[in-house]
Amino acid sequence: MRIPESGRALGTRTPEPGNVAGGPLRTQHLLGFLALAILLSTGCQPPTPSTEVVELTEGWEFSRADRAPGPGAPGELIDTLSTWLPATVPGTVHTDLLANGLIPDPFWRDRELTLQWVGEEDWVYRTTFQASPQLLESEVVELVFHGLDTFAEVRLNGLTILEADNMFRSWTVEVKDDLVSGENSLEVHFGSPLPPALDARAALPYELPAGNDRGDPPSRVFVRKAAYHYGWDWGPRLVTSGIWRPVELLAWSGARVADLHLTTDSISDDRAFLTATVELRVSREEADRRAAGGGVPAIVTLASPDGAFEPVLHEAILDPGLNQFEVPIQIPDPQRWWPNGLGEPHLYTAQAIVKAGRRIDTLTTRFGLRTLELVTEPDSVGESFFFRVNEVPVFMKGANVIPLDHFSPRVTEEDYRELFQDVVGANMNMLRVWGGGIYEEDRFYDLADEHGILIWQDFMFANGMYPGDSLFLANVRAEATYQVRRLRGHPSLALWCGNNEMDEGWRNWGWARNYDTPVDSAAVRDAYEAIFHDILPGVVAVEDPNRRYWPSSPSLGWGDPESLNRGDSHYWGVWHGQEPFQIFAEKLPRFSSEFGFQAFPPMETIVAFTDAADRSLFDPTLLVHQKHPIGNELITSYMGRDYPTPKAFEDFVYVSQLLQARGMRTAFVAHRRARPRTMGTLYWQLNDTWPVVSWSSRDYFGRWKALHYAARNAFAPLLLSPTLRGDALEVWGVSDLTRPVEGTLYLELLDFDGTLLWQLPLPTDLPPNQSQLLWEESATSILGDADSRRVVLVAELVETGDQAPGHSSLLYFHPPKELELGVPTIRFEITTGEEGTILTLEADVLAKNVYLTLEGTHFSDNFFDLLPHRPRTVRLETDLTPDQAEARLEIRTLAEIPQEGVDYDSSADRTDRPLP
Repeated sequence: MRIPESGRALGTRTPEPGNVAGGPLRTQHLLGFLALAILLSTGCQPPTPSTEVVELTEGWEFSRADRAPGPGAPGELIDTLSTWLPATVPGTVHTDLLANGLIPDPFWRDRELTLQWVGEEDWVYRTTFQASPQLLESEVVELVFHGLDTFAEVRLNGLTILEADNMFRSWTVEVKDDLVSGENSLEVHFGSPLPPALDARAALPYELPAGNDRGDPPSRVFVRKAAYHYGWDWGPRLVTSGIWRPVELLAWSGARVADLHLTTDSISDDRAFLTATVELRVSREEADRRAAGGGVPAIVTLASPDGAFEPVLHEAILDPGLNQFEVPIQIPDPQRWWPNGLGEPHLYTAQAIVKAGRRIDTLTTRFGLRTLELVTEPDSVGESFFFRVNEVPVFMKGANVIPLDHFSPRVTEEDYRELFQDVVGANMNMLRVWGGGIYEEDRFYDLADEHGILIWQDFMFANGMYPGDSLFLANVRAEATYQVRRLRGHPSLALWCGNNEMDEGWRNWGWARNYDTPVDSAAVRDAYEAIFHDILPGVVAVEDPNRRYWPSSPSLGWGDPESLNRGDSHYWGVWHGQEPFQIFAEKLPRFSSEFGFQAFPPMETIVAFTDAADRSLFDPTLLVHQKHPIGNELITSYMGRDYPTPKAFEDFVYVSQLLQARGMRTAFVAHRRARPRTMGTLYWQLNDTWPVVSWSSRDYFGRWKALHYAARNAFAPLLLSPTLRGDALEVWGVSDLTRPVEGTLYLELLDFDGTLLWQLPLPTDLPPNQSQLLWEESATSILGDADSRRVVLVAELVETGDQAPGHSSLLYFHPPKELELGVPTIRFEITTGEEGTILTLEADVLAKNVYLTLEGTHFSDNFFDLLPHRPRTVRLETDLTPDQAEARLEIRTLAEIPQEGVDYDSSADRTDRPLP
């Protein structure tokens, strides 16, 4: 699967670095689109387009390089691999081998372990393409590689024109003099990324720590390549190579628009003031023709296709090479860009048009109007950490995102769309792009803009210390310059962060104590300072000065008490520290940028990568898809604290998801109750790169775990949070709305048969954008003589004048394993109408953690508690008819899980629940 051209940012071309002043500039304001009409009508003939783009995606082949086979290469394949085979560009060598039937699916069972040889080999890709006489008449022809992974020698017609060494850069070479009319050959020779890293490592007199190399030498830090390719505690080690982003020929003459970037200077309700920065490139030939006149005269027009501002016409004298100038723009009656949940993420469109001689070039971009700042100021706790958008303090709700596939070129536009639908569907407003993955595709950021999802963007450095030689640092600077310029125009971009967990590793994980001499230790730290306190903030200051830079996440380790008082926090006391879930309500950071707990993916996903014989908790094949060394043991240990221990493997999978959701929801609601002390909760992790047992809420195939449903409910704009603090029974209201909420809080104590034991209506006013204690009472006085193991507190807030069901939440007085649950009889029916396919359920007794499964179906709600005699509706996204869906729907509840001992073998008998 390739990223289609439509997945690239609208009108985007590779921005060139630099800050070159242009020639004399005159600015003139015209009405409407009169400027465009004049511009396009000059002369007897219409202007010729300046730029032609030829995509080189067809006819690619690949082969194993002609050298001695690597130590793990299968001998029976060597001859086949040395022939030319069809290849897909963009793509990877693993996916090309898979498409040609030469390797098994790397995600199937334990096949990952048998495919390490692929990363040890060298590979060659080649194609031919036609260069037309018209293309060769262009004054400049550039070959642009938007992504080469990673060590690549590029040969055009047998001549080496490029040697690349960074996966995260775009590479551009002028090739007009190397092209011939007619057929041209293009070869890309990829060297294995392993030997250069090992050579660089051997050249250092000391080791560099790398926190997730799974026992291998810490070689990945020497390579500017996605760290997760080398394996992580949620992903496989499959070190790949390939042309992973598009390749194109860019031919142009005269002048072309190289970049258009708009920044917001100020916004009021009446008017927005912006600065448009336009960069133009002028060919040497054009400049030579105009040399007698002292430069290249050009007419540049800035216009808004959607009519947001009046066109602005410029007459300029351009110098050869790169020209840059700034133009003030005003937008009357501006519509602001808002994060999800606070308003519309309105986007405008701007276009730059340059006409030099008889040639014309255009570049179009989208932008949003908003102010955003990261507020870090001293306060009564320590130092704040929150984002203020359009002058509104915003509580950030979201997750950390990793690449959607280990082989990222096969992620499709539809995959990205579904991801953002699920992000919005869970009421999120921020994602953190984690530093061990990739700088995401342009389409990812476009969709973030369209859906109002703010992006915390890590630079791609994670869990290790990096070298500090001059070549490496220069490579980092070029990478950062390219990526900052590529992404800075997105209104969704909220923050640049230097790295993931590196400062914490140095200070708290013992990295600094690993060195025999202070000289070695100082050299490692000096390299860190050079990258994260000099180069990266320097690039941001020049290329994106209105965006905040944060050196490292977290700013302090979770073992440091001060980490709760300032900066952002990765709190791993739960899971790694094996602390109870209740600690989340006590350890309240200023901004929680990472924390998590594992669960198994749904059984449908497990079936997709295992044989039936593999499906037991500690089967070696299954454990290939559990990368944490004691992950299943930790899940089992935590499960024993809160849940009945299931007998069968399939039941264990189900309860593991309930456990994950319960623990993480404890954190979500505690963080939200604690605002303004805590102003963000980004959990680890949103998604998976392959089918695996992990911390994700949305598995590799996009299936929602219980956690994703829990996040959706806990991240709702209006949250009711009943909680127990000792004997104190509290009900909190948390609102992210910018309006006050008036209504009635209804509190009920129900037993599991549905009998009403106590109730209280309470008029309630909840201020906007705040957390507030709404009610407090002794739990003992409310329970009276009721059996606390057989009752539930129901809290519901109904807004005044609202006829729809209110915002509700439930509170139990014991963990699930101590509740006296009866086996429910659930009646249901499925109907279709204007609102789609609707499932209505009703139970005779409390049905705890109702889990709905139906092949190929997504449920609007799942894993929920169904109160007795209170019907509940769920919307289905399915292609099945109601009769088909009713016949195939499966319903499971916690009360029906057999608990006779512990047997996690999939062959264990499971007592079927009674069907409704």
